[in-house]
Amino acid sequence: MKFIKAFFSMIQGVFVTALGPVWNHPLILRTIANFLFLIALLVTLFWVLFWLGQKPVFTLNHLTVESMTGQELKHIHLPVIKAKGLQSVQGNFFTIRLDHIRQTFETMPWVRKASVRREWPNGIVVAIEEHQAMGIWGGSDNPRLMNTYGEVFTANLAEVENPSALLKLSGPEGSNLDVYRKINKVNDWFKPWDAHVLALDLSSRYAWRVKLSNGITIDLGRELDERDSKQIQLSVERLLQTWPQVEQKWGQRVDSVDLRYANGYAIQVGKKL
Repeated sequence: MKFIKAFFSMIQGVFVTALGPVWNHPLILRTIANFLFLIALLVTLFWVLFWLGQKPVFTLNHLTVESMTGQELKHIHLPVIKAKGLQSVQGNFFTIRLDHIRQTFETMPWVRKASVRREWPNGIVVAIEEHQAMGIWGGSDNPRLMNTYGEVFTANLAEVENPSALLKLSGPEGSNLDVYRKINKVNDWFKPWDAHVLALDLSSRYAWRVKLSNGITIDLGRELDERDSKQIQLSVERLLQTWPQVEQKWGQRVDSVDLRYANGYAIQVGKKL
């Protein structure tokens, strides 16, 4: 407080000398006094925070990791991720950059999203949303995973609980969301067959090929615009309408169906026929 009073007295003396006539205006004086008091208060507050920030008690040495969704974190190795997280921390409780820590965690394997908050007096809490893998994206040379949002991420395939249940998905770079949306649409189309997508490929020419859980592979055709999309849906509807006739003649021996025809489709049956 002595520092504040001395600072105020000094400033007041300067103003008395330079702005003598001002002292005859109480409103101006009150405004100037309030302004100077605010400056002194801010300087004092900054100094107190700086002093507190240097105390060892505020050095960050505690990191808690929790699930953002309440579900168990199955692929997060807590000791490893905690150690990496603490290594990335620069500063103490008051000076850490929470956004920088968040970005660091979101670069770690299996972490889809992260949020970070301070925990008094020397800790931080990191909430993590984990990727939920639904399919393998790409070829065998550089396989990645696709999550349940259609996002592609890199992780160790050996850490997947049930690799055989993953869909086989592929397409041109950047087409993962198109493939993801198509999965749901194809599943809806083939509900009458009680079949669902096992594999879906979008070629470089934007032609779709799907393998269903009943073992049949279907070439759906090329889709470049809305007209193509409607044509594919019409071809699927024609297939479903006429399928009882195909089953009556060929039974369960159809291996693949080619819908890339304007007024019909082709089937391929097993070699044993």
